[in-house]
Amino acid sequence: MLTSCCVLVFTDFNIIQWTAWSWWLVAAFVLMVLYELWWLRYFRSNHELADFYKSLLGIPVAGATLPVAAFFLLGIYGRNIWLLLATILLGIGHIGIHLQHKKELNCETER
Repeated sequence: MLTSCCVLVFTDFNIIQWTAWSWWLVAAFVLMVLYELWWLRYFRSNHELADFYKSLLGIPVAGATLPVAAFFLLGIYGRNIWLLLATILLGIGHIGIHLQHKKELNCETER
């Protein structure tokens, strides 16, 4: 919720002019495109739980990692400490729980 609020409330993320700093925004955009591709791959799969925790291009638990990384890069681009802090909190919870679920799933499949 905090990351969404920060993105909606602050205007630090709007493109004003192109500079070398704008590459942070491009990188965030690329990560979000990869996130959309991850969802596309998931919906084209058998919708099994294991599909939900697959990596994409070597990025572990991409469904959790990609949007968190994109928000973090957006925070860097906007030089917005509030978005960076919110993203760190999101990453700890979101990525952490996905890694835990993937570990539990791997333990169940090994039995």
